[in-house]
Amino acid sequence: MGTQEQEHQAEFPDWVERSQRTARRRYRMRVLKPALTAGVLLLVAILGWIFWFSLPNPARWFVGSPSAAASSASNAGRWSMLGYGTSLNGYIPEVEQQPAGRVAWSQDLGPYTRSAPLVADGRVFVGGHFQVSSLDAGTGEQLWSVETPGPMDHATTVANNNLVFVGLTNHRMLALDQDTGEQAWNFKAHLPISASALVHGGVAYVTSAGNIIYGLDAQTGEQLWKHKLKGNVKTTPTLRGDRLYVADDEGNLYFIDADDGRRRFRFLTAGSAEGPPVVTGDTVYFPSGGTLYAINTGVKGMPGLYWIKRAWFQMWIWQIPGIPPPPAQRGERWRFAPEERHTQGIVSSPAIADGVYYVGDSDGAFYAREGLTDHQLWRFQADGGVVSSPIILGDRIYFGARDGLVYCLNRADGSMLWKLDLGGPIELPPAYAGGRLYVRTTDGRLHAVE
Repeated sequence: MGTQEQEHQAEFPDWVERSQRTARRRYRMRVLKPALTAGVLLLVAILGWIFWFSLPNPARWFVGSPSAAASSASNAGRWSMLGYGTSLNGYIPEVEQQPAGRVAWSQDLGPYTRSAPLVADGRVFVGGHFQVSSLDAGTGEQLWSVETPGPMDHATTVANNNLVFVGLTNHRMLALDQDTGEQAWNFKAHLPISASALVHGGVAYVTSAGNIIYGLDAQTGEQLWKHKLKGNVKTTPTLRGDRLYVADDEGNLYFIDADDGRRRFRFLTAGSAEGPPVVTGDTVYFPSGGTLYAINTGVKGMPGLYWIKRAWFQMWIWQIPGIPPPPAQRGERWRFAPEERHTQGIVSSPAIADGVYYVGDSDGAFYAREGLTDHQLWRFQADGGVVSSPIILGDRIYFGARDGLVYCLNRADGSMLWKLDLGGPIELPPAYAGGRLYVRTTDGRLHAVE
């Protein structure tokens, strides 16, 4: 009897058991649901942090499109931008006629400025002292000249829409008619234009001293987008695919979306970028602080990584127990600096062909080295410092030096084929078209070498 009474007393109505089960489920939900939600949010945050610079930029939905296709990339008979093509590798695989080292004509342009000559459609375009000019490529005769508010210290850019892009110290970017010099449009930036423009896909990429890069409609000058950088950009942007590569005077190299200006990655160096980046394959090369760096173009950035590694490095310097040394900066393949540096080192960008890069240093050494391994193939010693980029025409390399000589070397072994004295130091890269080199010297003269 006692056992039956206990069993009877232990039984509860069904509604009590259902209430207890409901209460247990609610308790679990109160505990598990916030924990699960927090876990999902944490996972999303981690994935977003890792892949932030790979995500599409919503701002591009509001970016306008250029009104017409235009490009400054060179083709047969033209050297219409620094570095020949938008990758700035300074290489033409085949040419109809190699220069033999004779001066065809020389023209006095007045006081020297750091505006390298460009050639397009039988005309030479060059910036001068308070002017920009067009000369007949065959004779050196001036075709037109336009006054500028200050010296032109960077090259013009010539696009295939018949416009010449001229950046000025009064904050304006001008587009001039290639045939007449008449103004088609002008755009006012925040501060002076600091480097030559690059035109591709109908967009003119323009940098200013206000640490800003602009994307402009190359046909109308309308601003499509702008992006602020950390330092001042004094070199031409470089483009390959849908990426811009931009270096500033604080030693930063940026990977930027070409269609909306969003930054994807930043590589830091301790120096100041001296020449524009050059891209080939999956590697971008740029000189900074006398050293040439090779960076993997496939590397992706992460928000805040710089500050995390900076704090990590500082704690490691303080020798806090348990703090390991910080990892190397992401993306670097190698760096090259002359073993014996008496002056500035490497201050110009290389020319690149068939996996080999060619570059000189300010002590006069000129190198051919493998782009993948940085293994040296040969070395040539010039009589003056080499502070401008070379150009590659088929199996020959041409460059100028501060000794006033133009050198022509055999690409295979570095042997000298000829040299020509132009009478003044050469600190700007040459241009090539129609079998002639166009070289500017610091005495203010422009020379055509055939």
